[in-house]
Amino acid sequence: MFRFVVPALFLFCSFVPLSYAKEVNISGSTSVARVMDVLAEEYNKSHSNTFIAVQGIGSTAGITMVNRGVVELGMSSRYLTESEKGEDLNVELIAYDGLAVVVNRANNTSNLSQEQLYNIYKGNITNWKQVGGEDKPIAVVTRESSSGTRYSFESLLGLTRIINDRLVSDINPSNLVVNSNSMVKTIINHNQHAIGFVSMGSVDGSVKAISVDGVIPIAENIHNHSYLFSRPFLIFYKIGNVGEESKAFVNFVKSTQGQKIIESFGYISVTAKK
Repeated sequence: MFRFVVPALFLFCSFVPLSYAKEVNISGSTSVARVMDVLAEEYNKSHSNTFIAVQGIGSTAGITMVNRGVVELGMSSRYLTESEKGEDLNVELIAYDGLAVVVNRANNTSNLSQEQLYNIYKGNITNWKQVGGEDKPIAVVTRESSSGTRYSFESLLGLTRIINDRLVSDINPSNLVVNSNSMVKTIINHNQHAIGFVSMGSVDGSVKAISVDGVIPIAENIHNHSYLFSRPFLIFYKIGNVGEESKAFVNFVKSTQGQKIIESFGYISVTAKK
């Protein structure tokens, strides 16, 4: 009997520390979540008393959840509005990212101007031949309204307007709306006539990133301010609703180790931008 009790007791004890790990949830931008998953995994390896759980639900949803006290940490790929930030929200800049305009790899278009992009998303340009391409209709893909990626893209391109004192989207309502960078890439990969925009760090061999006004979307051009579509990656929390575990993770993300991980994904570290 004793031979069976001892191994069982040892096995139980080996799992006890996990039950005492403090779970910290960080929710928000799907773009930031891509690198935040890796940052959290690395942090969890060396901090057995804490478990960082990442949830990509969109920048606006993350801001709402933090403001309502549902989660301690939020992440955003756009700047917060004054009403969102309030007086008790602490916002930390952790990196810079670019937005890449992407098309199908079979598309012979390699460059578009800001004006052409504006008119494509407004619905004024509807055929690739109008921008020097084939005589094929343009399938325009955008992100959901709560997406920080969409907010940044529209704001930088002037695709917004004020209604009842609120800044709202001014793109063609017939544009196809999807809810993640990966879905944008999937659709464009399967549609030779589609166009969309994704986080620069999400660009892979499934799509082709094109230049805007002759400037290609690479880290160097974000760093020297020559590329139009640049936006921040942010972490934020309510000052009165954050634990020491959450603060420790934020410090890790901003540390030399954390910033090296961010750079390895093709983003611009806070140090490099200065």
